[in-house]
Amino acid sequence: MKHFEYYPKIEYSNNLAVNITVRGKIRDAIKQNLALYYKYSIKDGERPDIISSKYYGNSNYTWAIFYANDIFNPLTEWYMDHANFMKYLTKKYDSVEYSTQTIHHYEYIDSYSDNVYIIDEETYNSYLGKYETDSQKLRNVRTVSIFDYENEINDQRKNIYVLDKGYIFQITNELSNLFL
Repeated sequence: MKHFEYYPKIEYSNNLAVNITVRGKIRDAIKQNLALYYKYSIKDGERPDIISSKYYGNSNYTWAIFYANDIFNPLTEWYMDHANFMKYLTKKYDSVEYSTQTIHHYEYIDSYSDNVYIIDEETYNSYLGKYETDSQKLRNVRTVSIFDYENEINDQRKNIYVLDKGYIFQITNELSNLFL
């Protein structure tokens, strides 16, 4: 990846290696200016290099997509399409069925503020017993399965920001100056 040419070199096991533990940071002012970014929703099967090619004309700027979205490990932090999500659940929890049938946590939704709070099982059961005949109040508590929890995290990863290509060269220059 061309981006790594800017990283400092270190000696490792008597070899000169790229110090990948160093991570440049896009200036906070630039990252906070959402006018410099496009919102993008990842489609099933789209990889970062495909999006880079689509927006910047080649895959050399895949790293910029990671930076703009604070992705440190694309293997674990990139959106998974349905098939890969099912494989992930099977590998992590032995089966998709287990993840759908096992409670991850309990939630209480405040009717006034719409804030969601994680509660323990005892509080959840207490709430169920106290309001068992009040269906309106029972809607304020729910169980969240492992599947739903993992799926929500994955769905959030689907919406990313892509830096406007007019700024990609500025960012590249800033990073090269950081590491020189």
